[in-house]
Formats: sequence, structure tokens, C-alpha cells
Amino acid sequence: MPPTSTARLRLLEAMIGAIWERSYGSTSVDSICERADVRKGSFYHFFKSKSKLAVAALDHLWETSSKPVIEEIYAPSRPPLIRFEKMIEYWYRSALECQQEHGRVLGCPYFNLGVETASVEPEVANKVREILDCYQQYLENTLEEANEKGDIKIDSPHETAACIFSMIEGCSTQARIHNDPERVRHFAEAFGRIVGAKLQPNLQGQTADF
Repeated sequence: MPPTSTARLRLLEAMIGAIWERSYGSTSVDSICERADVRKGSFYHFFKSKSKLAVAALDHLWETSSKPVIEEIYAPSRPPLIRFEKMIEYWYRSALECQQEHGRVLGCPYFNLGVETASVEPEVANKVREILDCYQQYLENTLEEANEKGDIKIDSPHETAACIFSMIEGCSTQARIHNDPERVRHFAEAFGRIVGAKLQPNLQGQTADF
């Protein structure tokens, strides 16, 4: 077995991959251990249950992957409308890359897990809500800034952010259901109509430069 010092990290990454590619319910402790190449005893050394691992895996995914990308997209040095364009490019590019790597679009791992665990795993669902609320806050802050600059004109950045975020997740879920990244592409025009601005994201399937 690989060095014990990496066992916890391998469990975190195995959990993320398993629940994104399949589902939380179909992922067993045994399958996670097999995927991570970790003995079951080592699993319970680090985590008391599958749900505890899921919460830790979500924190790991957010801190090491999602948050750095989001902070780059929403960098204060970038004009608000450009941030929106980069956000749309990222979602579309991610759907394309996912389809190429996994053979199908998998959607948003946080949203997928939140829907599945909302009524059965409150600890996991609470962590998902915490992360998605944080994600939405970046959008709301940028809407407020764009409003103040006169780039857009909306009455409530908070309510608009909630609406737009729901649309993002809805498009991402539709892309998963239909295995079609173009469902994400269609979001760009709707976003522009809601905020009253013409956005021109690069949606040609090229890697976006963040």
C-alpha cells in the first residue's frame, strides 16, 4: 500500500471523484477504500462515517480547486462585466472538458450532492449550502459593483444574484441530463437580458484565459 501519510488525501479525492461521477448513495465505504487504495481500518482512523468524509471532501474541493478559480475570475482588478464573461466561459469550458474526459457532462458536484442529500444527510447538505452561498456571494458583490458603476441597472443585487445562480445551476443540470454542453452556452444571452448588459464571452470551446 502507498505511504500512510497520503491516505487521508487519497480518501478525500476518491470521495470527490466517486460522488461526482456516480452518486453519493451508490458510493460505499468499501468502494471508496478500493478507489483510494486504502484499508478500511485506515478509513475509520481518519473519518467516523461516509458523511464525515463527504463534508471533509467538500471542504477540500472548495479550498483547493473551486475557490482559487472563482477568486481569479472575480479578481477586483477586472471590470465587473468582464468577470461575468469569464464566469460564463468557465462554466461552458468546464462542461466541455468534463465531457471529453469522462465521456459525459457531470454538472456541478456541489449542486448534484446537495439535491441528493437535502433530506437524508443534513450534515452534508448544510456543507453544500454553505459553499453554494459563498459562491453566490461573489456574484452578488460583483452585481453590486456593476450597479454602482452604472454598467447595469437592477433593483436588488441580492435577489438578482439568487436568480442568476439558480439559472447557472439549472443550465448545468440540464447539460448533465442531456449530456450537452450547449445547454450551458445558452445561459449567456439570458444572463445579459436579466442584468441589461450585452456580454460577449468566448464560447468557442477554447480554453479561457483567467
